[in-house]
Amino acid sequence: MDRLYRKLQKLGGSLVISLPKNWTKNYDLKAGSSLPIELRDDGTLTISPKTENPDKIIGDEVVLEADQYVIWELLKKSLAGLTNIVITSDKEINKTLRRDIRRYVNRLPNTEIIEETKHKITIQNFGYKEIPTKKLIKRLLDLVANMFEDLRNDSLDELHYNFEDLRKFYFILVIHIRTYLRTGIYISSNSDFTPLEAMDYRMLCEKNQEIGEILEKFGLSEGILDFYKETEQYFNEIREAFLKKDDKLAYYSWLKKDGLFKKAIGIMENLEHDERDNINILLRIVQNCKDMAALI
Repeated sequence: MDRLYRKLQKLGGSLVISLPKNWTKNYDLKAGSSLPIELRDDGTLTISPKTENPDKIIGDEVVLEADQYVIWELLKKSLAGLTNIVITSDKEINKTLRRDIRRYVNRLPNTEIIEETKHKITIQNFGYKEIPTKKLIKRLLDLVANMFEDLRNDSLDELHYNFEDLRKFYFILVIHIRTYLRTGIYISSNSDFTPLEAMDYRMLCEKNQEIGEILEKFGLSEGILDFYKETEQYFNEIREAFLKKDDKLAYYSWLKKDGLFKKAIGIMENLEHDERDNINILLRIVQNCKDMAALI
C-alpha cells in the first residue's frame, strides 16, 4: 500500500487537497465526478472511486437502502438539505425500522413522510436547509423563553407546540456537535467554533432542554406565581448574557442563584405541601440557569 502526503490548500472558506493524478486517471475521474467519502469513528477519511452499493442521486433526491445504517444516513441527508429522501428495500421494511424512521422524521423540522409502502418510504424536506449552530442555540433559548411566557399566560397548546419544536431543534444541535467532535467537520458551512466551545454549547443546551422538560409538565398556581416570574426573569438574564456574549452579566447572574435559593426557603414556610414541591422544582430551573451562566 502506497502512502502519499499532500499539503492542504485554502480555497475560499474551505481546505482542499489534490488527488493523485495516476489514481484519478485509472478510475476515469474528472472535474465534477462524485466520490463517496466515509467519515470513520477513529477520525480517518476514506475516499473511494466507487462503491458496490452507492446511493442513487437524482437531482435533489437520494435513494437509501433500508439497512441498519439508514437512520444515520437519513439524518445526514436531511441536515445536508436534500429535498427528497427515498428509503427502499427488496424485502418488506420491518416494523421496528419503520417505527424508528417515523420517530426520527417527526423530530426534524419541516420534514414529513409523504409516501409509505411495504418496500418504500418517501420523505420530503419542505424547505429545510442548513442551520448555523449558533443560530440553533439562539432558537433553543428563545423556545424556552416562549415556554415560560406560555405557562404564565395559561397557553398550554402553545406550550406543548414550543416543547415539540424544542425537542426537534435540540436533536439537530446534538447532531451538529457530535459530528464536529468526532470528525472535525462542521455540518453547517456557517458554523465556526473550537472543540471546547462545542462541548460548552452542548452542556448549555442540555441544561436548557432540561428546563423545557420541567416547564412542559409544570403546574403553575397563584401561590407561587411571583417566584415563578423571578425564575423566568433569571432565565432571560442568562439568555441575554449568552446572546450578547456579556461576561459581566453572566457573572452577576451566576452570583444571583444563592439569593433566589434563600428567598425560596422563606416563601415555602407559608405554603401548602404541593406548592412547596413546586418551589423545589423551580429551584431546579434556577440551578440549571446558574450552570448555564458558567458556560458563557
